[in-house]
Amino acid sequence: MKRYAMILFLFALLVGPSQIYAEETHTYLVYASEEQLEEIKKQFQDVATHFEELPLVEVELNDSEKQALQQQFSSAEVYPNRQYETAADVVSPSFGIIKSTPKETSPYTGKGVRVAVLDTGIDTDHPDLKIKGGVCTAAVCSQGVSYDDNFGHGTHVAGILAAQKNNSGIMGVAPGVDLFAIKAMNEKGAGSTAQITKGVEWAIQNDIDILNLSISISVNDRPLELMLQKAYEQGMLIVSAAGNEGSLVEGNSITYPGKFSSVIAVGAVNANLTKEQNSSIGAELEMVAPGTQIYSTYPKELDEWDDRQDGYRKMTGTSMAAPHVTGVLALYQEQYPGLSNKKLRTYIQNTAKDLGLPGRDEQFGYGLLQYQKQITTMPYVQAAINQGGIQLQVKNQQLASNWSLSEGDTLIPETAPGEWELYKTAGTYSFKFAYTDQQGKKVTEVLKLDVKQPAFPDVTMNAWYAPHISYLYSHDMMKGYTDGTFKPRKEITRAEALTLIGRAQGLSSKQRNTRFTDVSFNNSASGYIQSAYEAGIIDGFPDGSFKPYQSVTRAEMAILIQNTYRFDYDDTKQMAFKDVHSRMASYEAIQALTQQDIARGVSSAYFDPVSYMNRFSFSVFMARAENQNLFQ
Repeated sequence: MKRYAMILFLFALLVGPSQIYAEETHTYLVYASEEQLEEIKKQFQDVATHFEELPLVEVELNDSEKQALQQQFSSAEVYPNRQYETAADVVSPSFGIIKSTPKETSPYTGKGVRVAVLDTGIDTDHPDLKIKGGVCTAAVCSQGVSYDDNFGHGTHVAGILAAQKNNSGIMGVAPGVDLFAIKAMNEKGAGSTAQITKGVEWAIQNDIDILNLSISISVNDRPLELMLQKAYEQGMLIVSAAGNEGSLVEGNSITYPGKFSSVIAVGAVNANLTKEQNSSIGAELEMVAPGTQIYSTYPKELDEWDDRQDGYRKMTGTSMAAPHVTGVLALYQEQYPGLSNKKLRTYIQNTAKDLGLPGRDEQFGYGLLQYQKQITTMPYVQAAINQGGIQLQVKNQQLASNWSLSEGDTLIPETAPGEWELYKTAGTYSFKFAYTDQQGKKVTEVLKLDVKQPAFPDVTMNAWYAPHISYLYSHDMMKGYTDGTFKPRKEITRAEALTLIGRAQGLSSKQRNTRFTDVSFNNSASGYIQSAYEAGIIDGFPDGSFKPYQSVTRAEMAILIQNTYRFDYDDTKQMAFKDVHSRMASYEAIQALTQQDIARGVSSAYFDPVSYMNRFSFSVFMARAENQNLFQ
């Protein structure tokens, strides 16, 4: 029996140089007998290392070289070096119908958007589903994780919406959302008014952005209507199945909660874009999405609908259509943070593909859901949030005029036409964007923004100095302590002040020896202190010390900031503070900073130069020095 070896080599055989350089090369796997291997080793010195466990080698050949190899070693086997890919997630054909395939939606996945599925629960063990949390409001909850699915409906809905991109199984419309399960329906797919209403209440209390309700009832349920209306008024998007009564009821067959004005009622169409037979119709129908034979996740232990029992199955109905809409809304919420629920609702209405009679009709509503990455049909404020910094800009300005942005009763000045720059600490903020549309109608919209950082427990979002701290934090000038606090009222030391100034000025932070007797190489601020000395910002004390751990006085603050920023000083406009006189070393610095409104006196008559600065007050003066226009 022959022994074989696979060898790796760069092969130039029986062909001239012109052929070698002219022909395109490919890589191959070559398999040869041991005798042939020995012969090849004699002929070719430059042989690469071959595999250790198998006689397997790789070779790069052009067509002539490959032919020559096969001629000389006729029993050698030459195989193409094929390219493999990771096992792909199955993307539902329905996503193509609404233009929400991963290729079309990238890079958006719904990341950070909090979406809840109020249903029979979600299978907590399914490999395609990553559940952030949830609650059970049903009469009987699952053992173990209370919101686990023991019916299957909620798991199927969740998969269409948010199945993970994990190189196996399927992928949902918005795989990056924070997915929550609200188990309000039992193992038979039924739930009461109290259980469902309690689930909606939980969604409100847990800041859910979008709520998917693939449930239905034929009669008006006032308690549920009131709770859903409150959720909607607080900014939640609510998506519901329109119902599957289309073939059973004449005329309007939309079921509740789809009939409520706070809810987006979604009907179902098939791959041919005709109405799914049972999909309900009526005036409240808002739009349609694919809902026929949709392949999605299902609890494996309940998967008895085919012979595979693999945790996936096909289902049909408006329940399957609704999560398509929920997923697309999540993509928009990630891309356009701050857009109100009403604004996004209007947008998906405006961009739906009209399938029936012109305009909204009872068969298809506004039409077929269509994901469109760029909003072009209406003015809106685009928000970019980064580490407390908020950049706002009016988009599609040609569609609006006379716009303004306000927070409470305070009008926010523009930094440029249609642009605003704000700084906030962690919290949820509400703004009013007012404008006049092309028809002359005055419009006011609410813009809600969630700021995640900086999150200092000892700096409240309403503190007057919070924007100044956030500004410095956003620009990597000032951070908190390792315990997560900022300690705003703690006195700031000279070393801390120089660190802040050094970061603001881009000075070298490299620790090194300094000219000061009390600042050694081991001092974490030594780099900034020495750099500040070299830049002429500091001199130190007459005894050669710097006193890095001594607190900074208001007078010293003025000197440090003035030496750094060199503000203009007009000696004809001197501020008459009773405790500041011309013989003081800090006199001109105090005058310059107060004239520029960087620093202010503790009253109109006193500056209080000898008082020590705390961290928040120094932050205020530094932020003003860095951006005078923003912090007027």
